Formats: sequence, structure tokens, C-alpha cells
Amino acid sequence: MNVILKQIIDKISSYNIFNNLYPGILLCYLLKFMFDINILSDNWFENLILFYFIGMVISRIGSLIIEPIMKKIKVKKKPLLQFSPYSDYEKASNEVPLVATLSETNNTYRTLLSCFVGTLVLKICLVVNKACVEKNFTFFQDNKDWIILILLIILFGASYVKQTSYVRKRVESIIKRTKTKK
Repeated sequence: MNVILKQIIDKISSYNIFNNLYPGILLCYLLKFMFDINILSDNWFENLILFYFIGMVISRIGSLIIEPIMKKIKVKKKPLLQFSPYSDYEKASNEVPLVATLSETNNTYRTLLSCFVGTLVLKICLVVNKACVEKNFTFFQDNKDWIILILLIILFGASYVKQTSYVRKRVESIIKRTKTKK
């Protein structure tokens, strides 16, 4: 079993650890200590998969919801977040590998922000759910599985579209750079 764990860990990049696994672990512990909700099992392998999946969901929420919202927030008439054009990022990260590391750290902060915003939203949902159940309005409670499944489909469908666009831009940039070298 230790050999399997070592093989898995060897294949997981630092990006996956800090943007998927770590936030998933953090949220599971926040659920346990803040809300007395324990979703962990006695099986460490199942927990590892659960941590990773929850972290992926948190990361996607950060990418698809938190980031666009923060781009629209203005401070002194300037956007709170400003990104460099992708082609500039690619050139800079090829020249100085630290740029890619800084970007990874940036994504980790976005994912952790998403984790904490998600925890706040969960707290609000629990309060609203309790109030609804007390008033015998149980639509959300009765349909929570459907609602969660639909939200996950929307979240990962949008993530797939965004990632496809990212890959396409990268391919186009490489092709353009290759043509200019000839």
C-alpha cells in the first residue's frame, strides 16, 4: 500500500497539491470543526479522493466565479485585478521560470479565497435550510441531490469550456511563435 501511495504522490504536481488537495483537506476540516459535519471515512484512500475532488470543485469555483467577480470590482476607478495578455505571460514564464511559480501561488490564493467564500455560503445555506424546514418548506432538502448534481454539471461544463479555450490559446501562441522563427 505504501508503494501505491508513493507512486500517486510522485505523479501529483505541486499545482495539484496546492490547488486541489490542500483546499479539499482544509474544507473538510472546516466542515468538521465549524459545522460539526464529518464527511470523512475510516479509509485514507477514500479520504484522499474526497479531498482531491472537493479541492477541484473549490478551485473551479474560484476560477469561474471568484476571479470574474474580482475582475469587475473597481478600486479608485481601476479594476481590482488586472491580468497580462496570455502571450506576454507565456514569454515571461519561458524566460524566467519564477513567473510560472508566482502564477501557481496566485491560483492557490484564489482557491483558498474560494474555499472561505464557499464556507460562508454554506453557513448561510444551513441557516436558510433550517428556517425553511421549520416552516415545512422542504423543497431544497427534498431535492438537494438533484440540485448538487446540476450545479456540478454546470460547474465542470463551464470549466471544460474555459480549459479548452486556454489550451487553444496556448497552441495558437506556440504555432505563431514557430512561424515567426522560420
